[in-house]
Amino acid sequence: MKALGAVVFILLLSILLSLSMDILLGFKLSHALFHLLNPFWVIETGEYVMLAFLLLLTIGQQIALILRNKRNKQNGSS
Repeated sequence: MKALGAVVFILLLSILLSLSMDILLGFKLSHALFHLLNPFWVIETGEYVMLAFLLLLTIGQQIALILRNKRNKQNGSS
């Protein structure tokens, strides 16, 4: 869970950095959001698949770790 929390924290920090830099450059918030989301509008299907794969890999790794810890606790306490 710590790794997933760290990934989300770094994601939020990078989003805030990008938005604040655009605002400091003089863009309105709506234009700064457009700059932030534009790369996701122009990527193709293969890139969407790769993005989904990386997201599922990150989440699946955390789920596997939780299940392994539960299994080890059950085997150790029995």
